[in-house]
Amino acid sequence: MTSGQRTIKKAIIILIILFIIIITHQLMFPKIPEPCFNGVLDIGEEKVDCGGVCIKKCPSPPTPPKVDDIRIEWVKFVKDGENYYDLVAKISNSNPSWGVSSVNYRFVVYSDDGEMIKTEKNKTYIMPKGFLKEEGVKYIIEDNFKLNLNINKVDIELFDHAWNEIKDSRDLPDFNSKVVYIKDKKNGYVTDGPEFYYVYGVTENASKYSFRVVDVNVVAYNANNEPIAVGKTNQWDMLGGGGWEFRIFWRESFSGEINYIDYEAQTNVLDTANFMKDFGTGERYIIPR
Repeated sequence: MTSGQRTIKKAIIILIILFIIIITHQLMFPKIPEPCFNGVLDIGEEKVDCGGVCIKKCPSPPTPPKVDDIRIEWVKFVKDGENYYDLVAKISNSNPSWGVSSVNYRFVVYSDDGEMIKTEKNKTYIMPKGFLKEEGVKYIIEDNFKLNLNINKVDIELFDHAWNEIKDSRDLPDFNSKVVYIKDKKNGYVTDGPEFYYVYGVTENASKYSFRVVDVNVVAYNANNEPIAVGKTNQWDMLGGGGWEFRIFWRESFSGEINYIDYEAQTNVLDTANFMKDFGTGERYIIPR
């Protein structure tokens, strides 16, 4: 081995030893991310990795939209068998292009003596007026609400609104505001089964877009325009131009005679996750009760 080869060999050995030392040091003493770069809200930061001691400024909060408040038209409860109630609220949105992609709601139930006895919390969405029914309304329903006491009154609270705007046709090209229709509506008493009454319909997606979930609500009214029965179901993986049958049954008799039934089918067009990228298959119909 020549002297030159020995020199190269020594250099390679030294480099290998240095590499081993560096790797060992990194494994034994990992670098701790500095504040403003570690994805954690540290002391002195206004928000995560911005503001305060950080050079990076925090983004300005979005300007609250100038919108009309969501209006609560009325809140009712309907007896649905022994110790069960259905809660329903009718709400309206007068904003033509602004809707709520997500909003929390809470039904507040009061006993005969006026005391609050229970609350039922959930989440929904509220479309702009053009995407609701002609009067700009929708129903919020909680069915099969079990309670061993008599209900005297029920209220609803809406909070944590996530407002979104559909600006024009560029947001949803070729999108008609009347998205899902209900056709072939039928209803009547059940004569050959354990159920008491049923409603039937077929949804039709009039758009070219496919949706992961479509919500169907029905409210039955008596001659005094008071709700005496409510029901709801969901339909999954509705392709553009497609639709599904649905049936909703009641097992218990109503407190009066049905004068008319209001059908409602809606889908959340403000939620991008509701638009299907991969086509799927849905149930032929769903019976919730």
